[in-house]
Amino acid sequence: MHFHDQIHHAEHERGGRGGRHRARRGAVPLAIFTLLEERPMHGYEIITELEARSDGRWRPSPGSIYPTLDRLEDRGVLSSSEVDGKRQFELTDRGRQLLAEIRDAQADDEPAPWNQSGTGGRGDLRRLMSELGGQVRQVARFGTAEQRSAATEALEDTKRKLYAILATPPTPDQD
Repeated sequence: MHFHDQIHHAEHERGGRGGRHRARRGAVPLAIFTLLEERPMHGYEIITELEARSDGRWRPSPGSIYPTLDRLEDRGVLSSSEVDGKRQFELTDRGRQLLAEIRDAQADDEPAPWNQSGTGGRGDLRRLMSELGGQVRQVARFGTAEQRSAATEALEDTKRKLYAILATPPTPDQD
């Protein structure tokens, strides 16, 4: 077994429920680009967002994120500024161009960097729940009273629908 395979196997072994995964080569910068395309973030936000979007399978260490952020800034694809006492990063025009070039070179069905191994089944539910949590936080933080009320109503409706799904007896061919 090659050294990389041993490390990769060990990550799966110690990961507990769902297992943690090591990122494939180049995934950390690509993940950073993808997140910063959405909005500026500080390093800890990037780490927690990657963990949330991977359903806890991937939590890059500060030792992999911060040096990468520094290198990307040195290369002119990111810029940083002080916001509320924290160093916040964003893509530069050069960074957006590089991300577009990377995406052009990828297959159309290439998963997001934090989902490189794919999820399927329960993983899809966890991924969607994580994404939904992010949207709920955004509405709670930035939404108007009317938007928060509409979001609450939508979540209550979704909760009722999920209970209805559980109340439906499974057919013999379902797992």
